[in-house]
Amino acid sequence: MSYGAVGGARAVEHLRLVMGELQVADVRAQVALSLYTDFERTSAASRRGDHHEPQLATMLDQVVAWSKAAGADSRLRIS
Repeated sequence: MSYGAVGGARAVEHLRLVMGELQVADVRAQVALSLYTDFERTSAASRRGDHHEPQLATMLDQVVAWSKAAGADSRLRIS
């Protein structure tokens, strides 16, 4: 999950490269929140965005799949 002017996409790309070098498992799906449309301008409160729910569901499904894989294979460690 990321946020920024363009949904934090560049930060996520960079972090994935770093995590790959550290051999940390990651998920492909991403929920990108825009500072312009997903947050209130006067506070840090977020707006409810139903359009993000399918992305969130996909991301969580991938996290669950990785956690099951890590449980089945003791050599795979999620840190």
